[in-house]
Amino acid sequence: MDENLVVQYLRDHPNLIEDYIVSDEISNETFERWSVRRNIKFKKYKKPSTGTPVVGPWNDLDLSMKRRVILETSDNRTRILYEITQCCGQLIGTNSVELIVQNDEGAFSCRKTEDGELKLKKVKTTKSADYIQTIVNAGNQTIGEIHFYTQLDQTEKSIVNAVCTWAAAANYFSELYTHKNVASDSQDIHENIAKQRKLSNFLLDVARSIFHDIVSMDAVIIKVMNFAQKLVDADRASLFLVDAKNKQIYARIFDVGTGDEEHVRVNSEGQKEIRFDMSKGIAGHVASTGDGLNIENAYEDERFNQDVDSKTGYTTKTILCMPILIRGIVIGVVQMVNKHNGAFTRQDEDAFEIFAVYCGLALHHAKLYDKIRRSEQKYRVALEVLAYHSVCNADEVNKLKKIEINNRIVELETIDFNGMRLSELEKPLYAVYMFKSLFSDYLRFETDDLIRFVLTVRKNYRRVAYHNWAHGWSVAHAMFATLVNSPEAFTKLEALALYVSCLCHDLDHRGKNNAYMKTMSTPLAAIYSTSVMERHHFNQTVTILQQDGHNILKSLSSEEYKQTLSLIKHCILATDLALFFSNKAKLNVILDKGEFDINRQEHRLLTQAVMMTGCDLVASAKPWNIQTETVKVIFEEFYDQGDAERLSGKDPIAMMDRNQAHLLPQMQVGFMRGICMPCYELIARIFPKADKMRERCEYNAKKWEELAEEQKEKQEAKGNTNGQSA
Repeated sequence: MDENLVVQYLRDHPNLIEDYIVSDEISNETFERWSVRRNIKFKKYKKPSTGTPVVGPWNDLDLSMKRRVILETSDNRTRILYEITQCCGQLIGTNSVELIVQNDEGAFSCRKTEDGELKLKKVKTTKSADYIQTIVNAGNQTIGEIHFYTQLDQTEKSIVNAVCTWAAAANYFSELYTHKNVASDSQDIHENIAKQRKLSNFLLDVARSIFHDIVSMDAVIIKVMNFAQKLVDADRASLFLVDAKNKQIYARIFDVGTGDEEHVRVNSEGQKEIRFDMSKGIAGHVASTGDGLNIENAYEDERFNQDVDSKTGYTTKTILCMPILIRGIVIGVVQMVNKHNGAFTRQDEDAFEIFAVYCGLALHHAKLYDKIRRSEQKYRVALEVLAYHSVCNADEVNKLKKIEINNRIVELETIDFNGMRLSELEKPLYAVYMFKSLFSDYLRFETDDLIRFVLTVRKNYRRVAYHNWAHGWSVAHAMFATLVNSPEAFTKLEALALYVSCLCHDLDHRGKNNAYMKTMSTPLAAIYSTSVMERHHFNQTVTILQQDGHNILKSLSSEEYKQTLSLIKHCILATDLALFFSNKAKLNVILDKGEFDINRQEHRLLTQAVMMTGCDLVASAKPWNIQTETVKVIFEEFYDQGDAERLSGKDPIAMMDRNQAHLLPQMQVGFMRGICMPCYELIARIFPKADKMRERCEYNAKKWEELAEEQKEKQEAKGNTNGQSA
């Protein structure tokens, strides 16, 4: 049919075309498209007045349908650009918009066909538009233009610009996933997204692992180190925390076999840690500046300490050292060593920077958790102590003050003195006397303060079988006798610390050893990681000294006071038998080499520690009758612990098992020969006057050996009798 004849027919019958257009045959979208094309051609379209917006799917409150369309066609750049064009037009209230797509072949007008497909038509020249909004890709190249054939005000232009900015991001992800529109760099793009996915999955694992189980700072540190090692494929990883106050970096999780033993210290909580000055080393540089370091050859960097490699035989080649920050402040440094495949890359640095955000949050929360947990445990212990103890009252002080005793009690000056025969009133009276005898000429103190201190110390010993006030007094007496007979051995300040330490060394003892405290997960074990009870004893000592009217050290200068408290802590911790063996070994080596010098601080501290052990074990160097009576109460306390362990479903060791009481002499022989005798032999090498303690201990050890042999013979005879009866 001739096109001209059809056009002429429609002109002659205008009602026909009108009836057809308004019928169901023509969709609203098709009608709108025709209208837009007509308006564009004749430029007669005007935006509707305010309050009569152009109706379209992008004006709906529910955009779920549009969201679904975009997700389903996310690999189609043209479709995304078309939807952006429609969105812009409908948001500002006009259908007079046209999408021009740009590619290597030129510019194309985009329109939608009857069946919903998008059709591109190449245009040589574009019509004159009132406003053109360009859409660019990640490389800032124009990939499309939206032509508006109507005037836009500044607000409308801002809306269009914002929408198209997001369109650029949408196009970027479209290119990552499509094969049709990506050129020769397709492989690089897909490798990049694979890496991003891997990093995202890795960080998800980090978040799940670290934040799901923040039980302690150490647990988080271990996880951070493990994840850091995996993230950059390193052979080793270390994490140092920053001590800003002391300008140091330190680590609690480390291998002492790395050759850094000389830097290992025990902190105030009994934890081993390694510390370095922030002004030194690679990690120190990163901690000080907050700038990461990527070192391809460690031995060429003057900040690298080669001594560690020399001692361990390990060869450090490459190092990536990165900071962990919270609110712009460096709180830690992670040092990763020896990437398995070449040197650390820029990608490793970028990945770690993202990872460090998680590390910072985890470490921050772990630190808070540790503080809260420790505070809770300290609160529980404090309540328990307050419920059990109290300070002495004025009547007790006045009662003790009224009793007069001789200026010198000679019998107290010998180790053989039997404190068991003293009354409850005489023990604190003699404790005050011993303090005055030793320090009246050196230390200014008020007698009332001294009496209050001693009586409150007595109150803070529990009524357990052995580690009670009587034991504390006995140990203090042993130190008194030693100091009286060897006044030149220690300075007055050291003697003061030694005597106070002995008197207080088992304050608030519960009749259970450190192993029990840890096994039963007691609050004290949660507060202190090593020497649990000894650290508690020291803290109780400080607490009593801080009570009003109890500070017998208040006349000391600030420096003397700090020094005395430090010595008291050292001495009380030395009563942990677990530390005796290393102290003994060190001191024996020094003596065997002939290098012992009592004026050297290290040698003095070791001597004081061994002296504390000797006084703590003084019952083994007492006359035989005192020794046997003491052993009875010691084992009664042991058996009480064993009973408690058995009630908890645990089998006690033989020493704690009352069912093995017949083995007591044999076990006592092992204790005397393995601990007591070596202790007094060592003390006698330093202080010959103390040889009497070694001799008495040797005598008692032989007596226990005789009893052990008798017990063995009885058991064998009993066994033979039972065998004959059978």
